[in-house]
Amino acid sequence: MRNQTLAEQTNIEIILTEKNIQIAFNKEHGYLHCHWIGFQNKDSIMKSGEKILEILQKKGCSKVLNDNTLVTGPWHEAAEWTVTNWFPRMESAGLQHFAWIFSPNIFAELSAKKAMPNTGVVKSFYDIEAAKSWLIG
Repeated sequence: MRNQTLAEQTNIEIILTEKNIQIAFNKEHGYLHCHWIGFQNKDSIMKSGEKILEILQKKGCSKVLNDNTLVTGPWHEAAEWTVTNWFPRMESAGLQHFAWIFSPNIFAELSAKKAMPNTGVVKSFYDIEAAKSWLIG
């Protein structure tokens, strides 16, 4: 069975669709599903990160499924901003669980590892089903 797109899944509210990211809200389990697409750079990550933060606050949710499976290259130039600026603000906004699914692209994976804070909020995965299981408890 193939993986369903976000739009094909039930109990999903698509909030934002842009060329580099799709953000949806899983109404059943109360988490944001951030599906990153293609090549990312510092600008795209910062702009999309701000949108994720805004949506997290509006929805009042504490969980994010951060899906990087379609990210196609490195984005290490945004890693410092992500770990020192964005994650602290996300946690201040109520983030408690952040399931990060790595890209199969080694350069994207290395960028993600560099961007992860050591706060206990983020857990990394290679499998979306394992990430969902952890996230929804």
